[in-house]
Amino acid sequence: MVRPGRRVGRLSAADAALTQPELASARVERVLPAVPEVVYDAWLDEDALREFMCPAPGRISAVAVDARLGGSLRVVMSFPDHDREITGHFVALDRPQRVCFTWNTDVEEHESIVTILLAPHGEDETHMTIIHTRQLATLVRSYRDGWSSIADALADHLAG
Repeated sequence: MVRPGRRVGRLSAADAALTQPELASARVERVLPAVPEVVYDAWLDEDALREFMCPAPGRISAVAVDARLGGSLRVVMSFPDHDREITGHFVALDRPQRVCFTWNTDVEEHESIVTILLAPHGEDETHMTIIHTRQLATLVRSYRDGWSSIADALADHLAG
């Protein structure tokens, strides 16, 4: 029996909320040994991304960047037991303060968003904040660990 005022086959907002996965954010912050312009450019440079854009113990086996608003990003991370392909599109590019792109993997069914915020710190350093939003709550710890490893690798890359 259908109650008056309800459409058959459609979920109410309350019912829909119960069936949606809980979404959360992973956040990582680092002070990096370079000015914001240099850090910003590293996030858009294929050669630089090969050096830091994969958590240990993995490595980047392919990377392609079309560094413009709406442009694409593709990274293939290779680990000892599997590969992981990440694709996305740039949704904000505000040099030297912000890089923002969508994040899609070959195993997850939903799209998330990665935002990198950059601010001057001292005379020649950058305070970087990576915020990965719209994540399944069960994956936040794993993503936080991954982004932490990537932030450390970026710091090493910039220190040269």
